[in-house]
Amino acid sequence: MKVKKSKICRLFLPPAVMAFCAISSCVEKGYEWDNINKEGAFSHDNGISVLIGDFDTIRFRTQAEIPSPVSIVYFKEVEDLFSEEIYNYFVYDNKGQEESLGAISFVADFVSNINDPADKQFSDFELSTTILNDNGQDTGISIEKQIYRADVNTPQSFVVNIKTEDVVKLKDAHILLLTFEFQARKVEREDYVLIKNVKLILSGGIKISLE
Repeated sequence: MKVKKSKICRLFLPPAVMAFCAISSCVEKGYEWDNINKEGAFSHDNGISVLIGDFDTIRFRTQAEIPSPVSIVYFKEVEDLFSEEIYNYFVYDNKGQEESLGAISFVADFVSNINDPADKQFSDFELSTTILNDNGQDTGISIEKQIYRADVNTPQSFVVNIKTEDVVKLKDAHILLLTFEFQARKVEREDYVLIKNVKLILSGGIKISLE
């Protein structure tokens, strides 16, 4: 899995503070499905699952302090999380038509590391998740929006559930788009969020090929 280096950041600010706010994140490491040891990667603990690892840290540049919080929308793209090889584990051929073996979920720990969030008037993070194809178009997979507290530095539960009827849409999946919406009157370099210990859980079983 690798993260696209060019990020999109949209800020909705009063004109007087428009110039001061620009947010970006750094790229630290990636992940490739080909590196999975397929004989040992799958676990039957609490269902069939495979450990993916950590998403890249979402870190913010230092921003000047302003009198009142501004609304910020930040986009993070995770590429190559989906592959044809892993997709083929989730589906089977039913008289020439692909059908899902069951629902799947991406589960992880969401860690917020905001330095003195009360002083900066950090709101909760409202996180939307969208799965796009390689043309940047929505695959139509329905994923519920989640809320994460900025003032909690212990892990919070991150879950992306994909319904059984939506699994076949992953065939065209290429990008996992994370959209963060929050408010703050100040952002420091030390402020970041991290999605770690990502696991893919298969609720309906898995197709094993002996070829």
